[in-house]
Amino acid sequence: MNTHLVIPNHEVQGVIELLLSEGWLSQTLRIHPHESEEFRLVPLDSGAPQNLPPPLDQYPILVTEGKPTQNRRPTWQSVLEELVGAETIEEYESIWPASHEFIGDMMLLKIEEEVRIYEEQIVKSKMESHPHVRLVLEDRGVKGEFRVRDLRPMALRINGQIKHNPSSDAVETRVEVRESGNTIICDPTLAYYSSRLQTERIQNVIEAEALREKIGAPIAVADPFCGVGPALAHLINRQHLTSQILASDLNPEAINILNDNLRRWRGCNFVEENQTKLQFNKDIWSGIQDARELPNNPDLLGRWNMLIINLPHLFSEFLPLLLPLMDVTKPYVIRGRLVCRHDEIYDKHEQLMQQISSPNAKVVLDPRRDYSPITSLCSVTIKNS
Repeated sequence: MNTHLVIPNHEVQGVIELLLSEGWLSQTLRIHPHESEEFRLVPLDSGAPQNLPPPLDQYPILVTEGKPTQNRRPTWQSVLEELVGAETIEEYESIWPASHEFIGDMMLLKIEEEVRIYEEQIVKSKMESHPHVRLVLEDRGVKGEFRVRDLRPMALRINGQIKHNPSSDAVETRVEVRESGNTIICDPTLAYYSSRLQTERIQNVIEAEALREKIGAPIAVADPFCGVGPALAHLINRQHLTSQILASDLNPEAINILNDNLRRWRGCNFVEENQTKLQFNKDIWSGIQDARELPNNPDLLGRWNMLIINLPHLFSEFLPLLLPLMDVTKPYVIRGRLVCRHDEIYDKHEQLMQQISSPNAKVVLDPRRDYSPITSLCSVTIKNS
């Protein structure tokens, strides 16, 4: 028996994209019709969490016999076993790179030193299992002032052949990705982007639409750590959802790509030579800016209905600094992520409540996954009504 999500037909493609980004879609079972023709059964991978995060948690779960895919490809584990042998698979069972992340036609994975001698076999198994992958990159964590991922090319597919250890100059890492119908230009070697945050971005939309209904008008959204703009893509491409947008970041490369995205999404024409300061064009503020300095601009104070703080290690530090941006005459929402110790979630909740210092504020800290053995990565939603 296998776990399936019961999805309305018109929502299936969006759910597939979301499950693929998280690695939760079954690779061995196929999507098939529900007994009601208005729904499809979408099979989950055995590694999917028991409690799915929003918006996936809204769909009913049905445990039923799965239907094997007719065009079944070998799993990367089975290919790897053919290459290195069953004994080696068993010896390193807990440290093979079971998870990976897709960004367009690229795959990012982390590899432990104990199995590095099998790097070529690992890459070959991953690429045979996923024939759409053009480039495999080793994710060695983040580096530098802008916390950009340190990515090393491991293999490149050229005319069907796999070339191992290609030079960085020989690979193209600027790609287009699709999220819920939105096309986003990104380059993870220049600016941080994670497809695994798509659930957070969709939750932003859910909160934004509820806020628009409450206010009775399109909302003003500030994203002072916007990167290339993936969170904004979900918001500004929805009709009548947003009014003004603040999109800033300290990383010049991120702003360059962001402005390319904004040109496509909204027809904005930002002047490149003036990119070192915020520019205003078609209801959008965009530019390189230290978030700490935003409250010094009187044009930005008391204007925004929604604030996104995607800075997990510094959420608590930036929250009080950025509160002057919020329009306190109306309901507002603050969304972000935060890292804290497992045993300090309650204390962190109380700290955030004190920082907001409003009797109408509600703070929700939702631990999504372990960041380390002693810390959790939490989704944060603050509502002031």
